[in-house]
Amino acid sequence: MTTVQLRNELVLRAPNRVGLLADITEHLYAKSINVLGIRAYEEGGIGVFLIFPDNSRLAAEALETIPDATISATSVITAEVPNDRGQLAAVSRALADADIDVKQLLMIAGDAPTAQIVVDTADNVAALAVLQAR
Repeated sequence: MTTVQLRNELVLRAPNRVGLLADITEHLYAKSINVLGIRAYEEGGIGVFLIFPDNSRLAAEALETIPDATISATSVITAEVPNDRGQLAAVSRALADADIDVKQLLMIAGDAPTAQIVVDTADNVAALAVLQAR
């Protein structure tokens, strides 16, 4: 594994509307925040945004002015792995063998030589140690 680290992900929830994503990204851009990753979806009329910024504290401050938004932060593990067959299986098996429950996982690979994994588990400290030892 190339790099494994514990980082913060922001979770923003706000009433869903046209332009909400544009407002969020413009607020971040205005404060020179780089979005390293984002996942957005609508759930029961609420826009949910999982934002992985380069600076979570400044990003949270930048987003405070989004109307009716709630913002929270959660720790997640980020891992950069070779973009080869079986890497996700190896990560999944290592966590399973350590009896660590995966609550959420996102992997993005494309045609790049490495893939990015963002994972939230029931015990991120133990999961971090397991993945660093692989």
